Amino acid sequence: MTQSQPQTHSGRLAVVTGAARGIGQALCTALAARGADVVGVDILAMGETGELVTALGRKWESIQTDITDPDEVARIGQVVAGLGGAHILVNNAAIDDGISWDELDLAVWRKVLTVDLEAPFLLCKELVPQMRKHEWGRIVNIASGVVMNPMPRFVAYRAAKMGLIGFSRALATEVGDDGITVNVVSPGMTVTTMSRDSLGEETLQAAARARAIHRVAEPDDIAGAVLFASSDDCRFVTGQTLMANGGAYFV
Repeated sequence: MTQSQPQTHSGRLAVVTGAARGIGQALCTALAARGADVVGVDILAMGETGELVTALGRKWESIQTDITDPDEVARIGQVVAGLGGAHILVNNAAIDDGISWDELDLAVWRKVLTVDLEAPFLLCKELVPQMRKHEWGRIVNIASGVVMNPMPRFVAYRAAKMGLIGFSRALATEVGDDGITVNVVSPGMTVTTMSRDSLGEETLQAAARARAIHRVAEPDDIAGAVLFASSDDCRFVTGQTLMANGGAYFV
């Protein structure tokens, strides 16, 4: 992404979770390239992402914190309000379990659902009032194509991501008259640190062969779908799930 891109997000403030690396970093730079100022949120340091955003001439604010802590989410809301209030929220941060059903216990189940489903709820509760003041908002929740595949493991992760889809549809009906849309982007298998750690290179390459576009997604491929879902062009699309999967399956 470069500054030569059309400034379709000019004047918007975007909040992106999981901003330190992978898809989240790509989302931050893509939004900045289209003219948005960006607030990155992650439990990890986000120095590299910040450098990429500011190099594109946009304002950057990083909040390194735990989004599962309601008090910290309230602090995020205060920081964002001080910057003028959120227009765009991308709930991208996630963890997975990557273990078998027999290995899965209640502690892991709760940890995955807290990060992947409860945290997006908390962030939406915090930032939707700011969007209502703008009479404009875009919420984009990042799910996963794994919920559509009969692959083993990832029971908690898949449950959380399917729950995120249901939450997005329900929230869309609550805020539609406020100028706010709520949509899901569901990536197919994407080359990230998490996918490499959970699946391994052999699985990634097998996935590349089993789709219409014979490669695994790069984070920038997912960013394109999010740019649409967070734009003015998405004003009459809400409660939908956009499958950015290279034709791994059709719905």
